[in-house]
Amino acid sequence: MVELGEHCHTHIIPRLKKVIDGEDPGGITKAVDWQGGGGFRYYRLAPSLIVEDRWGNPVINPEYNAAQLAEALCKLEGFAYAPSETRWWQQGHSSERDFLYITTKNLSAAQLQALSDEVGTEQSLLVCCSAFHGISAAAAAARWPNLTLKKIPKMVLARCEWGHDDYSLNVANLPLAESSPPAPAAKAAKSGRKSSDSRTTDMFGDGGDA
Repeated sequence: MVELGEHCHTHIIPRLKKVIDGEDPGGITKAVDWQGGGGFRYYRLAPSLIVEDRWGNPVINPEYNAAQLAEALCKLEGFAYAPSETRWWQQGHSSERDFLYITTKNLSAAQLQALSDEVGTEQSLLVCCSAFHGISAAAAAARWPNLTLKKIPKMVLARCEWGHDDYSLNVANLPLAESSPPAPAAKAAKSGRKSSDSRTTDMFGDGGDA
C-alpha cells in the first residue's frame, strides 16, 4: 500500500500491528479468519532525484545535499554507501577493488587524469558527475580503463519508468509462512473428493520488522 501523511503512523501502522498480533477483528482478518502472525516493512520515500529546470531540462533536485545524492546513487547502482575518511573519491564500494565517486561538478580531462592516477591500475572507479568536457566518452574509456564515466541526470532517467498502469515495486522479498501438514487421506476419502487447501498465503510474510 502507499500512504501519504501523518495518518500512516497514527492509523495504518497501528492497524497492521493489530492484524499481526491477532487483535484486529474486522476487514481482511475476519474475511479470511486470520489468526495473527507475520510482519511488515515500510519505507519513507525521498523527494524525486531528478526535476526539470525552468527550461524543461532534467537536473539534480536542489533539495539533495552531497551526502544524500551519494547515498541515493549508491543505492541506484548497487553499491554500499561507505564514504572513506582518507580517500575523497571513495564514497561507496561494490567490492574490495571497485568504488564509486559522485560529484555535481563538470569534470575536465585534466581532473579525470588526476583521478585515474589516484585510483591506480589495481582498482576501478565509477564516476558519476553532472558532465565531463574536453574528451568524448569513447576516448575516455580508452584513455582511463580504470574509470567508468556516467552523467547523473542521464543515468537516473535511464532507470525511470513512465506511462505505466502498474508501478509495483519489488522492495522486499518477504518469506512466506510455512505450509501446515495436509489433511489426512482418510478424511478426503469420506467425502469422495480430493482434499483441497483453502488456506490463504501469508499477506505480510513472517520475516519482516514491525
